[in-house]
Amino acid sequence: MAVKPKKRLEITELNTEGLPEAIYTLESNTDNVEKRSAKTSAPAATSLLRRCTNAFLPVGYPSTVTPDYTPYQVYDSAQAFASTIAGLLASRAVFVGMGVGSEDASLVTTMLLYIAQETIGRVATILFAHQFSQRIAAEVKFYRFFADIVNDVAFVLDCMSPGMPIIGRVLTLCVSNACRAMCGVAAGSSKAILSAHFAKADNIGELNAKDGSQETMLSLLGMWVGSLVVSKVHGTVATWSCLIPLLALHLWANWKAVKSVRLNSLNTERAHILFCGVLEGKTMGLDNVNQEESILRPSAPAVRMGVSFEKFFSFMHDTVGGQSESHVYEYFGHLLEMFAREDYLLWFDMRSNRGMVLLKASATSETQAKSFCHMIRCRHQRGSLTESIRKGLTKQENFNAISQSAIDGAAEIPCQVIVATLQQNNQEWSEICDQAQDLGWNLDLTNLVQGQGCRIQVGDGAGNNKKDR
Repeated sequence: MAVKPKKRLEITELNTEGLPEAIYTLESNTDNVEKRSAKTSAPAATSLLRRCTNAFLPVGYPSTVTPDYTPYQVYDSAQAFASTIAGLLASRAVFVGMGVGSEDASLVTTMLLYIAQETIGRVATILFAHQFSQRIAAEVKFYRFFADIVNDVAFVLDCMSPGMPIIGRVLTLCVSNACRAMCGVAAGSSKAILSAHFAKADNIGELNAKDGSQETMLSLLGMWVGSLVVSKVHGTVATWSCLIPLLALHLWANWKAVKSVRLNSLNTERAHILFCGVLEGKTMGLDNVNQEESILRPSAPAVRMGVSFEKFFSFMHDTVGGQSESHVYEYFGHLLEMFAREDYLLWFDMRSNRGMVLLKASATSETQAKSFCHMIRCRHQRGSLTESIRKGLTKQENFNAISQSAIDGAAEIPCQVIVATLQQNNQEWSEICDQAQDLGWNLDLTNLVQGQGCRIQVGDGAGNNKKDR
């Protein structure tokens, strides 16, 4: 038997922004369904403006994107507009250099020059992607700004090319195309990473599509304005007088755009700023860390994460000073015992204040963050712990895990520092994790390994892996 609704029932339909779109009224007496709009009347100008902006902004904006999306897009739009005009001036210079409009121009020569440019550009794309693609995720801000620097270098080289002899012109244009190729790889990869960061509601596909619409419109406006500029600006002095301010605006807008981004992932520098602040009792939110983070010259500590066993062992051998390989193997065996319950091994050099981390096969992104925090503790406490160890004041029971007959000379103090800070790091790590997550950090997005990175599995020599105790 069908169940009829109550005498009067109202159903409110919500749009993608969670706002009322329509209200349906069901009357059981008449079996009628009435629909009325839930939208408040808005001025025609406001409604028209909203319909126009909907074509360029993600649905549900601004609630479906992160707060830093708006300032980034504003500055990104300014740089795209300036870049389009500068690109037209550079293109005109290239055409002049190729002989467009000149009776002496050779079609074959122009085609050969084009082929040479394309060859260099495509080779540069492959080589740059092979060498640097794994670093872009960790240093996305740097590579986003780097892309625009090399793009501006390409504009400058293009404008210089007409005044050069044929050989110099060919070399200049080839280097220019190589710069554009590097820009394409760096800008494309960093854009994808930033889009994933901005997409708050799993709307990365739509966000990229709308970003493409924004770029299309800005490029169109830039071409309209640029065509006017190109038609009015003639001569070398006038061209450079127009180009330099445009490039300055382009770089400034890119700098502001990159600085406005508030990433919640950890790279080497952000991890250094965050954990140094946490260990000093400071509150290090996204704004605090991203404001301190540099773009062109990161001030990261000398920490190598995810190194190979060969590099790790060689680092230990170089830092213990005067010890034979058998002693270094013995120190490594003690490290395995110290870090039996951890997903990493760490060695710290007291003299150079450098360290390396060897990751186990079970290591996660959080393991990288934890080991990095451990390394920061070693750096912070090396002075006080060194002094106390030398005076015989350090008597922790966990030091008994290290064979004092094996640990002597240059290896004694770093081993004791590592053990002491490991115990402290384990005791406080859960609290640090909770604090970091409360401040907005996502430790699952930690990217502290440079390059592909290595992992190790510890076996017993017979092909059996030892499980952590």
